[in-house]
Amino acid sequence: MQPCPCPYCQTTMLSTYARGLARDECGACGAGWLDAEALGKVVTGPVMEAVFEQAKGRPGRCRGCDAGLQYVPGCPSCGRRAPTCPGCGSAPLSAVELRDVRVDVCVKCRGVAMDREEVARLLNATTPAPRAPDAHAPEIQAADFEHEYVPAPPGMNLRPKVLLGDEPACTTCGRRMEPRYGFVWEERLFCGSCAPEGSAPYAGELTKARASESAGRRSQYLNTGATESAVVWLLSKLFK
Repeated sequence: MQPCPCPYCQTTMLSTYARGLARDECGACGAGWLDAEALGKVVTGPVMEAVFEQAKGRPGRCRGCDAGLQYVPGCPSCGRRAPTCPGCGSAPLSAVELRDVRVDVCVKCRGVAMDREEVARLLNATTPAPRAPDAHAPEIQAADFEHEYVPAPPGMNLRPKVLLGDEPACTTCGRRMEPRYGFVWEERLFCGSCAPEGSAPYAGELTKARASESAGRRSQYLNTGATESAVVWLLSKLFK
């Protein structure tokens, strides 16, 4: 913006940027001048166009005595200079309402003039109010993002189990095999070729045998190293 005279007192205005709005401001009376680009950051495009359309052929108002002004450069009642466009010098500027704020508009230069209080009122009217907190919204605690580790109850073994007879063999094909190379599904032993989807390599240590409910033979809980079983499973898949 180039330095220009104040629309009301003719004092040279200075370019100012405050509250996110660039404008020319008078250091003497505090009046402000906004061109169309600056005004477009305060109101929407349709609102701005409606203001300029409404200002066409509309009379102005004296800033001293509020008398109506039409085609005169000064107020015939109080003698005060009519609001004048700082760009083209047109006077009087048309007086219209913008968001319940009176502004003086130059249709030719597409700019608006306001006094100090009107600038503040317009900015307040177009600034969204801070959103009040919802009284019913649950309060977020740091603990909501933390999870406490709860160990398994004593005696509960979550490792896969398998029931074996005197001669361990694959449940599906019957091939004899060392249990540590097998896979477990629903407490039954399978070879790598017959292992159902979802079965797991058995891991753990050899424990005491117990009676088998299905065959009446001895059963054992077998566990072996997880790493070794995983390697065996991979090799069985590659060479089966």
